[in-house]
Amino acid sequence: MSPGEPVRRPRVGIIGISGYGRIHLQLAREWVARGEIDLAAAVVINPEEESENVRLLRAADCRLYGTYGEMLRGEEGRLDLCLIPTGIAWHSRMTLAALQAGMNVLVEKPLSGSVAEGRAMAAAAVAAKRFVAVGFQDLYEPVARELKERLVAGAIGRVRSVRFLGLWPRPPSYFSRNGWAGRLVAEGVPVLDSPLNNAFAHFVNLGLFLAGPSFAESGAAREVEAVLWRTNAIESFDTGVVRAVTDAGVRLWFGASHACAANREPEIVVEGDRGRAVWRHERDCVLECDGRVVHRRPLPLTSETRRSMMKDVVDRLHRPETFVCEPDLALHHTALIERVHEVAPIQAAPGAAGLQSIPAIREPILCSRDIEARLFRAFVEDQLPSAH
Repeated sequence: MSPGEPVRRPRVGIIGISGYGRIHLQLAREWVARGEIDLAAAVVINPEEESENVRLLRAADCRLYGTYGEMLRGEEGRLDLCLIPTGIAWHSRMTLAALQAGMNVLVEKPLSGSVAEGRAMAAAAVAAKRFVAVGFQDLYEPVARELKERLVAGAIGRVRSVRFLGLWPRPPSYFSRNGWAGRLVAEGVPVLDSPLNNAFAHFVNLGLFLAGPSFAESGAAREVEAVLWRTNAIESFDTGVVRAVTDAGVRLWFGASHACAANREPEIVVEGDRGRAVWRHERDCVLECDGRVVHRRPLPLTSETRRSMMKDVVDRLHRPETFVCEPDLALHHTALIERVHEVAPIQAAPGAAGLQSIPAIREPILCSRDIEARLFRAFVEDQLPSAH
């Protein structure tokens, strides 16, 4: 490049602009407005429903395609980055096709529905000499990386345990919003949809990252045991608790539910020999050592965390050293979810189930009685919840 020659803006494509795709589309538009990328191509499978977005995209000289195959063939060798904010069943096949077309990828979490698919994605990225960034947005939050550095440096002594609990009520319509919600298999491939593999997957993955022995590693879960409960009429579970131990001996406890009347924002507690760290979603991150608070950082809203993710992914196009959540990190989450389904049956949740109205949610929630108390007690005691 000659001195003074303007830097070419990366050309970006997006597969899908509805549902969660709206979030990626908005992020892309923000980076376009900042002059940092060109949104060059988009897949729109429902142009009638997205007529206004179609109009705006065409006005911005963005090429529109009806299928992802058409876009990848039409833009082969022409796009620097492909955004894939689609359902779990499509993550692997779309990522592999985008890599083959010469594109780097930002794929929504989780990495895939199976370890085999995830490993294939990691190998394809290496073979294509491209990167795959996974949309586990909290790993892109600077506070999370700062906390990991402090933990690795021994800020609370040796890390002994990582526990996570989150309760987000979801109405029955949540499980019928698409063809894979609440399903174990969809489109002929594993999806293993559940609170731990979808809505709360961010925090399970963050917990594994914080349990890793070095900054570049996540904890690999072993000795996995779980309790999986179903309240709604779905294939998978809507309440789950997992216990495990990492290769380095860190105890893990992850619990979450959608079949609850109470909302409890996600919280991660990291216990060490000399103190603990507490991560409270969209609130703060607190480090305590020898009985006193030694460090406190506010945590941004999820919308800002997603912007941190987009910033790092776009930066990675120019600077290979920029940290992104690559498949090797995300695979530990996929492996844990896969193992959970191997070791534990999905059972009917204990307690009488009934519909409850919650002011913040328009539809009644199908809840299992005392589910919140059962999970909180298990969280505090570091045990699997009891059905009795």
